[in-house]
Amino acid sequence: MLRLSDAYQVKEEEPRLDLAVVVLNINPGNNKELLDDCQILADFSAYSDRVRTYAKDMELRDAVEWAVTECIEEGILEGFLRKNRAEAIEMSIFEYDEEKHMRQVREEGKREAEERTSRLFEKLLEQGRSEDLERAAKNADYRKKLFEEFGL
Repeated sequence: MLRLSDAYQVKEEEPRLDLAVVVLNINPGNNKELLDDCQILADFSAYSDRVRTYAKDMELRDAVEWAVTECIEEGILEGFLRKNRAEAIEMSIFEYDEEKHMRQVREEGKREAEERTSRLFEKLLEQGRSEDLERAAKNADYRKKLFEEFGL
């Protein structure tokens, strides 16, 4: 569950405004019962999966257009895609680019965290603090304390 209040800079025990959202994975192989009960959601899942698959081997716009054409031919979101083809293509490109960007941001964050942790471990080794190194490897709170100590 995601909460809007988790993003607030000033944390309150009882926020005056909050929004809680349950996020469900509708990618193929997930939440089968939900997809069986909601054909539109199942169709959207199939469409999105095709876009992701085709985008691995071709330009994004071509992948989206191919997926739209194929889905129309196969009766997947057919009415919606026929009526709103241009808008669906533009939104799919935007959403896919945003998803790709967020994935890149997360990967960059992981890389930075790994580099930061490596620098901490190097400093501990340089100072002969092997017990602190072992403890930091196992305990995130202790690692955080050491990051502060070393200004990392």
